[in-house]
Amino acid sequence: MQAVRQQLATDRVVVYRFCPDWTGEVIVEDVASPWRSTLGEIGTDNCFPGGLAQYYEAGQGRAIDDIYQTGFDACHLQYLETLQVRANLIVPILLKKQLWGLLIAHECRGPRHWTDSEIELLAALAGQVGLAIGQADLFQQATENATRARQQAADLTATLAELQRTQAKLVQTEKMSSLGQLVAGVAHEINNPVSFIDGNILHAADYAQDLLKLTEQYQATYPNPPEALAQLIAKVDLEFLAADFPKLLNSMRVGAERIKTIVASLRTFSRMDEAEIKAVNIHDGLDSTLMILQHRLKADGGRPKITLTRRYDDLPLVECYAGKLNQVFMNLISNAIDAIEEQIAADNQGPLPTISITTEALSPEQIRISISDTGSGMTAAKRQRIFEPFYTTKPIGKGTGIGLSISYQIVTEHHHGTLECESQAGQGTTFHVTIPVQQGTT
Repeated sequence: MQAVRQQLATDRVVVYRFCPDWTGEVIVEDVASPWRSTLGEIGTDNCFPGGLAQYYEAGQGRAIDDIYQTGFDACHLQYLETLQVRANLIVPILLKKQLWGLLIAHECRGPRHWTDSEIELLAALAGQVGLAIGQADLFQQATENATRARQQAADLTATLAELQRTQAKLVQTEKMSSLGQLVAGVAHEINNPVSFIDGNILHAADYAQDLLKLTEQYQATYPNPPEALAQLIAKVDLEFLAADFPKLLNSMRVGAERIKTIVASLRTFSRMDEAEIKAVNIHDGLDSTLMILQHRLKADGGRPKITLTRRYDDLPLVECYAGKLNQVFMNLISNAIDAIEEQIAADNQGPLPTISITTEALSPEQIRISISDTGSGMTAAKRQRIFEPFYTTKPIGKGTGIGLSISYQIVTEHHHGTLECESQAGQGTTFHVTIPVQQGTT
């Protein structure tokens, strides 16, 4: 609930459960200081606006920007005032198409305009809560007694935490899927004109050679051209043009080859056609990810260039979900760059900013990829929590806290491997990704 409240940047979020007589109780809550807790609050139908039950049963939510501008009767206004509510966002929790309760966001500081995205987010969470309640029969347990209700509240909190992990996975998966589609689309759009240019440069070089030979033969046949032609030859500097034109075409060819290499790296990173397990070269995935992040390694303002060192072992082809593993590499290398930038911002006299990537075959059945940085590192307390959903060591606005959680799931659940972290405050960080060469082996 805390993550929901912080994501909405509101003062209080509660789960309100209805009883058969339309009384109800706040059974789960997260509230910011200095607003009072409403956990255990009992609401009665005396102050429940008529017709709203049917409205909520139909699956409709309500966004109230200001309780004093909605025409509520005095009784209901007084009830909301006791809760210190000035604006609220209410979405129903339905269980088998029956109204079970409400998921409510309270704004206590003053009026607030709720955006469509905030309404959609809370509605989606309410749907997930309803599904979780139905699967665990939490609503039946919650009606037995107060002690059982408190236990159910704990169960619901745990369920919400799992829903948060699911939501984080969906958000990150959609993000990476969109990135993959974008990268694949850009690669495709670039590849067509580059192929056209690359294919025609060879012909242009041949044509240039023919024209230069013709010019040379003409000069040999007519060593004393008319004055007007001699002036034109001097104006265009024919001798320099003849020497430089082939070099120019060769530079264009080299540039086209470079673009083709970049396009190949973009395609390798996106892996849009490799959704299933496939034996791949791990180094190709690392190199394509580094190509995507290359701009972040360059010097930027007062920050020096980040040195990249690669120590690649002779690895066999590895069975994996290539796109998902590239997503792990993207998260780990991006985090390494962020850590170095934080270190430089805190101490510009620190170690030379460096990221080291090492691969090694631990055995014929297992490989390991290690990504190290000279960043600020982290304490043992932080290190123990880094794989928790929504936990981040980055400043507000810099991180979502879902990248490492998703990476951990990809490595452990999808590839039957391990993702480990070594770090000390001020000493940098190393992540070790260990996976089997073939899925189904250890």
